[in-house]
Amino acid sequence: MGDFLAIQKDLNASGLVPEDMLVRPLEHPERAATNAPPMTDGYVIPYFSFHGRPNGFYRVRLFDHTPKYKQPKNSPNHVYYPPGFQEVLKDKSYVIITEGEKKAAAAVKQGVPCCALSGVDSWRNKIIIVPGDSALSTHKGDVAVRLGDGDEAEEDLTAPLALGFQELIDQILNNRLTVIICYDRDQDGGIKHDVQRAAAALGFEFRFRGVPFQNIRQLILPRIEDPNYPDEKVGLDDFIRYGGDVEDAITELLNRKGAFPVHPNIRDFINKRLGRAKLSRKETQNVGLAILADLDSSGLRLRSATDTTYYFDYKDKKLLKATWSINGRDAEFDAPFTQFLYQRYGLSAADNRLLIWLGTQFTSEEPIEKVSPFKVFARPVVNEDVVNWQISDSEYVRITKDEITIESNGTHNILFESSQVEAISGRGLLQAIANLRPHRLTNWWAETLTEVRLRDKDRPRVATSLLYYLSPFLHRWRGMQLPIELILGESGSGKSTLCTLRLSILTGGASLRNAPQDLKDWHASVTSSGGLHVTDNVQFTDKNLRQRLSDELCRIVTEPDPFVEQRRYYTNADLIRIPVRCCFAITAIQQPFQNADLLQRSMILEFEKDTSTPMVYNSDWHNQQLNAKGGRLAWVAHHCLVLQSFFQLVQKKWQARYEAKHRLINLEQSMVLMGEVFGANATWLPAYLSNVTDRVIAENDWALEGLIAYCKQEPTQIPGRITAAEIASWASAEDDFNNCEALTNPRKLGRYLRTHKSLVAQVAGLFEAGSWQNRMTYQYRQTRK
Repeated sequence: MGDFLAIQKDLNASGLVPEDMLVRPLEHPERAATNAPPMTDGYVIPYFSFHGRPNGFYRVRLFDHTPKYKQPKNSPNHVYYPPGFQEVLKDKSYVIITEGEKKAAAAVKQGVPCCALSGVDSWRNKIIIVPGDSALSTHKGDVAVRLGDGDEAEEDLTAPLALGFQELIDQILNNRLTVIICYDRDQDGGIKHDVQRAAAALGFEFRFRGVPFQNIRQLILPRIEDPNYPDEKVGLDDFIRYGGDVEDAITELLNRKGAFPVHPNIRDFINKRLGRAKLSRKETQNVGLAILADLDSSGLRLRSATDTTYYFDYKDKKLLKATWSINGRDAEFDAPFTQFLYQRYGLSAADNRLLIWLGTQFTSEEPIEKVSPFKVFARPVVNEDVVNWQISDSEYVRITKDEITIESNGTHNILFESSQVEAISGRGLLQAIANLRPHRLTNWWAETLTEVRLRDKDRPRVATSLLYYLSPFLHRWRGMQLPIELILGESGSGKSTLCTLRLSILTGGASLRNAPQDLKDWHASVTSSGGLHVTDNVQFTDKNLRQRLSDELCRIVTEPDPFVEQRRYYTNADLIRIPVRCCFAITAIQQPFQNADLLQRSMILEFEKDTSTPMVYNSDWHNQQLNAKGGRLAWVAHHCLVLQSFFQLVQKKWQARYEAKHRLINLEQSMVLMGEVFGANATWLPAYLSNVTDRVIAENDWALEGLIAYCKQEPTQIPGRITAAEIASWASAEDDFNNCEALTNPRKLGRYLRTHKSLVAQVAGLFEAGSWQNRMTYQYRQTRK
């Protein structure tokens, strides 16, 4: 009776009764078989096969004895499956594996499928390999091994599995179950080093046996809040008995992106393994998995549409492009991710074999999420009145009508790629904004452009300055289409220097791109750019490339969600779409494009050298302009305040049905409102923008220039109904146009008028007036003053 009460009390501590485990009192045969002292009391825990049949193996629980548990001498380890395990496993998507039979039985009693190991490492029959010259001795009844200097005992990873473990693996694989490792934790939240190491080793084994990485998870039990709980550790049975909801804990665990058990001392683990003369395939894979689990515990693995992989570090808030140094390629030594692997794990190109494994695991093991990283500026929501401007690898400034804040990378569903800008201090920027806020906003760009060699220093200067406050900050804001900036002028007139100043403010660096050799080069350049993409000194010898590039620019500027389409690497059929999130500036000595479509999407700034005085070149002009206002930090603060004031004005004066003369959506209205931010009357802007565009288009289209000249005659010289033949006759008599076959040939002129009907009506004022005597006639109407 005493034995029964002691058994009942011991099981009751786990919320169990003898029938839950089919235990029986300890007898003399079991004592003898397990080398238990003759007078020690306890009970026998019978083991069952995976399918619930007794398999003859048992362990004994001893009262008032250390160790508390023993098993028959020379018997292999077994996995413990509690009575009823198979029944509760039905229709479940997971199975728990823990340490200790009572914990597994308590979980099964609650309807949670759980099996147990007799020890955290007892999923295999553990064998330790020591060097052959080691000395054996005894110490207090135990076997002691003395290792030589520099020698180290190694665990035999090929040791046989515990009996019943393979059946568990088969069940997990066949039914695609998630295996949840749940070992004891301390009440203070920590897990003992050896216990966590064993959890990681078990995770490695499951992965090596084919269980997907994402389907291997570790459940770290919450703290027991009951003040009556007496123990310093929390086991699964304790958690259940004191009211813990196992199902809720499991649901939360399964909803996480990943929870592979992390090695407690990852760097020491790596160094010890890599210090060996030769690593087996399994050991190399395990080291890679240990690194991968550690990466997942402190960040995210990500993949873009182009199959570029990234790693986002939660601590540093940096999005690193995950490049892999393979075969010691020098070009990758300075890559941020390569440096990150060295700093955290001590890896270098010398660990090439491991890096190959890790690179494959990084891209192949789930979970790896999709990402479309931003560069310099981010606009995840086009209709939101906000600007997100990257100021470092880990921070960006967020500007709204109400506030200007410094945000950590990764917030608001925004991830900025690293190495895009030269860092400025978020705290310093807020201080610079506070210093400028009390002062009235003035147009710094208009002041700066007075020192630029513009052909006309009045309206072009003001219009350009207003554009510089919009572009590229408001790219696609409310669907706004920002123009291609064509900066034209003689060599040495200062075009590139002005672009250098703009880029120095936007990113801290000035990366002017060369003219592309083919469209593929240009695609690669623009898709890797953020903010403003400047192509310097453009001149085309290849007319086909010029036409294709012109068509691409026109498409990208006006598409709502612009992209570049390319074939996926290593395939012939798969296509990928890469977003384009930048505005364009092009410098050239003379106009590189003649297409009206592109010119209508452009803002043209013309430079000229001053021949009245000797030319003087200032090599440090852009730095002087930065420093004149207080440096880059002050310029960035100024732009932030201007954008905030603009958003405040938008709330009051924005017209959703604004009728614009310029074809680019919302550009005209935005420039007018930006003028008001500085207290200027910019009502002249719409006509100015249209007239400049018309002039440039006409200058680059001889036939259109002739039509404009025809319509500028005295009204009395223009008949009410005009035919193509009459215009051709006029052109043939004009010295400026008598060699323009598109004008002097009535048939070609008629075709031109039909093809460019809208453009001719808008620019020249010639509208179709219907057919007369089988010929199309036109009528002149003045379109603007």
